[in-house]
Amino acid sequence: MTSARETYQTHLDTVSRHLWNGEAEGVASMLRYPHVIHLPEADRIITDPEEQKKDAEAFRESLSALGATAFHRLCREARFDPNTEDRIIGIHTTYVMRGGSYLTDPYDCAMSLLRQADGRWLADAIRVSVRNSGMAYYHRDNIRNRPINEVGQD
Repeated sequence: MTSARETYQTHLDTVSRHLWNGEAEGVASMLRYPHVIHLPEADRIITDPEEQKKDAEAFRESLSALGATAFHRLCREARFDPNTEDRIIGIHTTYVMRGGSYLTDPYDCAMSLLRQADGRWLADAIRVSVRNSGMAYYHRDNIRNRPINEVGQD
């Protein structure tokens, strides 16, 4: 059996590669819907892959606008949920770089992955610790269309 850490890092690497290469459909295919993003200022529920594709495109565009030359996410810890081997809970650090320097301060995220019936691991939720980083996590149309009850209490 592959370790929780290996599975988690493989998922991070695959999504990061899709994101960096501008492959929004690839990013969307790695998530389970509804997908929950917890940000310090609000919770966001992404209902379907089309919505996620717009957000992935906006995020990639914001990285380019900031002058990023690299985007890396490294697993710090990951474990199988003690209640089910079909869930992995992990923590990773995100690095946005320009050359050999940090473009933004590295920031931590916590994410959970669920094993699907076909064996794929898909992310169902992520908690992002950064606020006001200069990066766009949402496409402007998705912000406008967000129901009022999606505002979090974090």
